[in-house]
Amino acid sequence: MLQDSPSKSQKKREMLGLQAIGAALVELNDAQLKRIDLPDQLAAAIQEMRRTKGHEGKRRQLQYIGRIMREVDGEAIAAQLDLLKQPARQEVARLHRAEQWRERLLNEEGAFAELTALRPESDVAPLRKLVQETLAERAKSRPPRAYRELFRALSQWLKY
Repeated sequence: MLQDSPSKSQKKREMLGLQAIGAALVELNDAQLKRIDLPDQLAAAIQEMRRTKGHEGKRRQLQYIGRIMREVDGEAIAAQLDLLKQPARQEVARLHRAEQWRERLLNEEGAFAELTALRPESDVAPLRKLVQETLAERAKSRPPRAYRELFRALSQWLKY
């Protein structure tokens, strides 16, 4: 005998997923929240959640938000939420690339040639100087001022 309706466990997983989307909405600032098309009832519940102080009250309010989410198009709201978070993910990825390039420039011989090949029109002389200063810092066991500055410079360099 095949079931046409989802199991109780599946319904609970879906409910918890919607509740998680609601929790993510609560974490947004007002400007971000305004960019998402929310029903009035859900927006009011989110505002109430922000005003709630006690742990148990927050838990109940989050459950209420989850209940409201079951009545609205949760997938559309999740898609809008993902679009909002996309720039932050790109920024994190850029910072990870800067970290990787910093380590490569400090530890690999041919890394500068690869870096220059990415953007031949750019000047890598300031980066080369920072790499030399960082290596000198390491040799003399000094604080990592140039190491941090190299990261900032690479981060800016990768931005464009």
